[in-house]
Amino acid sequence: MNIQISVVIPTYNSKELLHQCLLSLERQTTPLSSFEVIVVDDGSTDETMEMLADFQNESPLQLKSQYISNAGPATARNIGVQKAEADWIAFLDADVVAHVDWVRRALELIQKYPHVAGFEGRTIVSDRHKLTPFTHQTENFYGGRYPTCNMIIRKAFCSFYTKYRIPFREDTDLAFCIMEAGYTIRFDAKLQVFHPPLSPSFFRPIKLALRYYYDGLLQRRFPRRYRENLDAHIFWGMSISHMKKKIYGLFLLGQIFFMGAAFFLPAASNGFLFFTLLFLVSYALCCWMCIRPTLPESRTRKDLIILLLVNFVVPWVIYLQLLKGYIHFRHEKAFDAKQWLSDLGLPPQKKIYEIVMVSTADWDYPFWTNKQHVSSRLAEHGHRILYVESLGLRQLTASYRDLQRVFQRTKRSLLLGRNLKPNVWVWSPMVLPFHRFAVVRQLNWVILSAFIRFFCRKLQFQSPILWTYNPTVLALTERVRFSKYIYHCVDELKEAPGMPVELLESHEKDFCQKSDLIFTTSRNLYTLRKQWNPNTHYLPNPCDFEHFNQTTRDIAIATRLDNIPQPRLGFVGALSHYKVSTVLLKKIAESHPEWQLVLLGQIGEGEPGASFDEIISLKNVHFLGPQPYKELPHYLKGCQVALLPCPINGYTQSMFPLKFFEYMAAGLPVVTTALAALEDYKHICYWCSTDEEFIQSISRALQQNDDLVQRINLGIQLASENTWEKRVESMLAILDEYDQTA
Repeated sequence: MNIQISVVIPTYNSKELLHQCLLSLERQTTPLSSFEVIVVDDGSTDETMEMLADFQNESPLQLKSQYISNAGPATARNIGVQKAEADWIAFLDADVVAHVDWVRRALELIQKYPHVAGFEGRTIVSDRHKLTPFTHQTENFYGGRYPTCNMIIRKAFCSFYTKYRIPFREDTDLAFCIMEAGYTIRFDAKLQVFHPPLSPSFFRPIKLALRYYYDGLLQRRFPRRYRENLDAHIFWGMSISHMKKKIYGLFLLGQIFFMGAAFFLPAASNGFLFFTLLFLVSYALCCWMCIRPTLPESRTRKDLIILLLVNFVVPWVIYLQLLKGYIHFRHEKAFDAKQWLSDLGLPPQKKIYEIVMVSTADWDYPFWTNKQHVSSRLAEHGHRILYVESLGLRQLTASYRDLQRVFQRTKRSLLLGRNLKPNVWVWSPMVLPFHRFAVVRQLNWVILSAFIRFFCRKLQFQSPILWTYNPTVLALTERVRFSKYIYHCVDELKEAPGMPVELLESHEKDFCQKSDLIFTTSRNLYTLRKQWNPNTHYLPNPCDFEHFNQTTRDIAIATRLDNIPQPRLGFVGALSHYKVSTVLLKKIAESHPEWQLVLLGQIGEGEPGASFDEIISLKNVHFLGPQPYKELPHYLKGCQVALLPCPINGYTQSMFPLKFFEYMAAGLPVVTTALAALEDYKHICYWCSTDEEFIQSISRALQQNDDLVQRINLGIQLASENTWEKRVESMLAILDEYDQTA
């Protein structure tokens, strides 16, 4: 079997620990012929090389070893990579023990995600009963740490920066290089190693604090990532970078101010009491931070006393080392991704965007809207989506449907995110529905922003983009840091029933002005938003062409149409009064009783209490309810004409019906009221200004003649040019161009 992965292990004076690491590789469930092991000894003074020679003679592992003279772990790993035969390099530290399925899981990930640059795995502290504040341990439960004690990187990317002379930050540096170049490192919790605590030493906290000297180098090379992504911890749903250093810094200030107050302020003064309180609180935080990861039975009274003393010194050591490193590396140039890729001989990577999509529709809504279609196509391009379901802008009512939705939303919100398809995570936020009250809105935004920060951390979103259909998210932008804002404006929301008009009017203009890009689906929407933001683009609603074009082929007609005579006039969509004219439908049905109206959809969607009883009661009107998306072509196959009987109002005048190109793709003649968004398509549909003209156009559409055939053929051709795939590609092209010039 060919070698599929090379395991590189740098070591220094870790004879016994390295032996345990090699034994764990020997016990792998994967055939040992599928991987090799390369150990680089970085100038050990113990008997590491002798142990390796003996192990090599006795073990079935494909083991290589190399001795170098104190060049540092970065150089040691580079030398190991040079000796590797495989295209993928797995990095372990000498002091970890690999899970028995570690290599097997690594090979599965490589096969499953061939286009990513690397993977980081879960690092677990073993022998926790030995864990004290004076042992060194590494943990990585949720990703974003990038420790090379458990990482797999494509060989082409394995070039460690050799200015890091100790085992600290060199692994983070490589990870930042890869991500700055536009490639991805995925976290996998099943890729596990165990990191035993080292023997305790009372000087270990100070030794570890000395390493922060190299933060200066990392900060100079990656200023933004260093500031935003390094050593981040989740606290109450918030991702806080450098939390450990911030706590130590607070205690350092507490010490300085307390000592100053002790010298210059009376003991009973308010200032002295305040600085004393600051000192005590920050000191308690420092001690809590050091004790928190350890088990109670592992601590002795002696440990705690020494810890109290050591914690006075550690903040000074850390910040003096930080200052020293910032000064020493002040001339270091920022990382140049293009030059790095050029030096490695690698092509630039198509950028993978991380998108928080705040929708106005639930994912499971049976008739998919722009939101689900765009999310799905973005995910197919490799972009990662957190889909936040509708926040419920409309005022809640006591209707059965609203109460049922509240119950379903409550149930789904407890799931804390559902990975429903590759690269798409769906979250149902639990929000209070009384949006007209400012205090409720503020509370909702606090909760929502906290959870979004949590999910961004959980999903390892490093530069998330806010892509929203809800213009009231201005408050969210003040609480969560996004790299860009995209407003996809598909409707004039304030014209829909039950919407908070004043809230929408007060927020939409401000959010449009703040947005980096605006996509609109109708010319009316485009004209107004263009006045607020020059980066506004008109992209009409497209269709799922392959799905609906099935109707033009030999597929079965839905059996529920068997008892409905022809000609059948079909309508698919939400049956709400502000979207569908009951007056027009009644005129059609009563003036031509031989025509059969087939209505597919949910009554009252977006308009609780809406009733279509006066229409449904007519003999030639057939209400079949909402049907599964996959079944819609079979229903349209049995219709002769497709209808868009929309009333002309503030909402519909800015609406581009999703069904328009879907009807066209199905090869049906389309009769529509005079919607402004469809005026450009009068040559392929029947665009009607009056109810009488609408009825006359249905008669014309039922006549088989050359004009009808020409309209249908042009409609199919135009629908094939307006697909979701092409529309999303256009959006991405606009985003890529903006990203390059920003």
